[in-house]
Amino acid sequence: MNAKGKGLGWMTPLAMAVALAACGGDSDSRRAPGGGDAAPRGTPLLVMHNGGGMVGQVDRLDANLNVVSTFAADANEGIALDLLGNLYAANDSGGAPSSLQVLDRIATRADGASPDASLDRGIPADGSMTLKGIAIAHRAGLVMAANVGGNSLEVFGTATGENAVPLASTALPANAWDLVYDEDADRVFLALTNGTVLVIDDYVAGGFMATPSRTITPDSAGTPSNIHGIDYRAATDTLVITDVGDAASADDGALYVIENASTASGSVTPARTVAGPATRLGNPVDLVLDGTTAYIAEKSNDAVLVYRNVFSGASGNVAPSLAVDSVKPESLALILERDERAGLSDIDSTGVTFTGVAVTSNPPALPDDPDVVILDTGLTSELRGFSTGQDRESLAFNQMGDAYLTFDTGLAVLNRLATDRDGDTANDSRDRAIQGASTGLVAPKGFDVADGRGWVLVTDQGDPAVRVFGAQAGGDAEPLFVTDLTVAPWDLDYDPAADRLYVALTDGTVAVFDNYSSERGASGADRIITPAEGGVAFAAPTNLHGIVHVAATNQLILSDVGSGANPTDGKLYVLNGASTAAGITNVAVRIDNGDNNSVGNTMLGNPVDIAFDGEHLYVAEKSQGKVLRFDNILDSAGGDIAPSLSYDQASPESVSLIADYLGRAPE
Repeated sequence: MNAKGKGLGWMTPLAMAVALAACGGDSDSRRAPGGGDAAPRGTPLLVMHNGGGMVGQVDRLDANLNVVSTFAADANEGIALDLLGNLYAANDSGGAPSSLQVLDRIATRADGASPDASLDRGIPADGSMTLKGIAIAHRAGLVMAANVGGNSLEVFGTATGENAVPLASTALPANAWDLVYDEDADRVFLALTNGTVLVIDDYVAGGFMATPSRTITPDSAGTPSNIHGIDYRAATDTLVITDVGDAASADDGALYVIENASTASGSVTPARTVAGPATRLGNPVDLVLDGTTAYIAEKSNDAVLVYRNVFSGASGNVAPSLAVDSVKPESLALILERDERAGLSDIDSTGVTFTGVAVTSNPPALPDDPDVVILDTGLTSELRGFSTGQDRESLAFNQMGDAYLTFDTGLAVLNRLATDRDGDTANDSRDRAIQGASTGLVAPKGFDVADGRGWVLVTDQGDPAVRVFGAQAGGDAEPLFVTDLTVAPWDLDYDPAADRLYVALTDGTVAVFDNYSSERGASGADRIITPAEGGVAFAAPTNLHGIVHVAATNQLILSDVGSGANPTDGKLYVLNGASTAAGITNVAVRIDNGDNNSVGNTMLGNPVDIAFDGEHLYVAEKSQGKVLRFDNILDSAGGDIAPSLSYDQASPESVSLIADYLGRAPE
């Protein structure tokens, strides 16, 4: 239904009384425009439509299930949201083979919007027949899709793009319509159209095999039985499924509640079976759980049905707690509140647990060595390695644990590199690239990931600019916008809270852009900061590379490689009052031995990148072949001081910290 605001109202008291008398249950229904809203009754919801002139329309519903906006997707089947609110949607509208569509932060898109190649991407599913329901394995970074007509479950990396090939294709004994994945148990439940539920334990760890497995058959199901909607509540080990029965019938649908689902096998008596004319269940094609509430996409009867306390209550001909008109709903997804965590470039204080330090080598010591290694935070050993196969530059992670990596002419997106991929190489089943003439990239270097805005901000040294890309873009995507610069940049740091961008320039200065999301640097930098001592700018050559803005103390940490041809003249600075600093600005800390012809105790020659954990500074020191750590950097006495820790690493090009909350599942 393409209504907005209060476009769906409550039943009148008389109609409510009639409905309650008819079914002996607690039911209310909102079917017609108009009427007032009570207090919020649930969780905001996305509804994908597939029919009635609304194929591919995604409605965003508020907590009272009022339609507040719509989006015209290309996809038309199953939907699922990731941690950042990006929507994954199956698409069979063009026939076989199907595809997947990834829509950037769908709940933030303008009403009436449609896909944008600068924000969204497509994932081909060559070889598939009809992709229907999907599920995301958030920690593993996988999207699993039920392939109806192909008797299989197709698996892709969530970060893959236009060149995607399946990571796995699991043959099934019958067609699956939908599925749900239990993250903690690594268990997948598949709703099969033959009236059973297939359960596969250790699905990802077991290499995506369908055996060993077991089958659950509800003994209260009629004939025919055709399971479609499915969701699982791990806290109570309860499975809720819907049965469309005969797809040509609009009145033979059912709902089953199955307890002890993780161990159930064979013919099982459901703890609750709901069926009959009062239920309005005809073709209940999808179902999602929100605690003890079930939302059901009832396609043949054009409604979203709500059953509160679905795990308990009587079986039989029980009316839904709520019914909302909705034209041919195909699939549903809950819009959960964002679990906000600091981006890795925005960690300002202690208290975050870090699991490793990612370092790129350019080049690695030997051609077959990994060019990205994960070190322990104490800089004592290598934990794992990965090979990109590119001339890698800077690397940073988003909240999902995907790595963004700049190379000579583009940007690679590496699926869950923060949490996995030991011994692996970049490949089309999991990863993608942003590359091509439309990107405008000439020599990309440093960048920042702003998850809250869905941005990846990249410095381009070859054509001096900051190019801002949509974080879900892929292929030959245009930037969302470009900020032209007059001096070649190397790195940057975006402060999302203050909406301010700091850019480290290779002439030894910092360009500052206020109100960046709205102004986008159209009028040039608001201020230029020139680091100095005693009111005198540092003598040339100065060449700023690494930059960290510490919002909590309003400070900048900078690395200066000096002359790129001199392997002994590197320096580190800490500068106060970053948000208002302008012109000649004295540094508060200067780590430098004072002799450009030797590294001294500092070991600083070409400190090309830095990362800050709220207390200690990690440095990629390229000319000396080391990763360094300077403890308590903000309170350092400066001068010719030695790093607190160091690790020998061939040609380190960039350094990024890995927090323990990367790659988490939404809650």
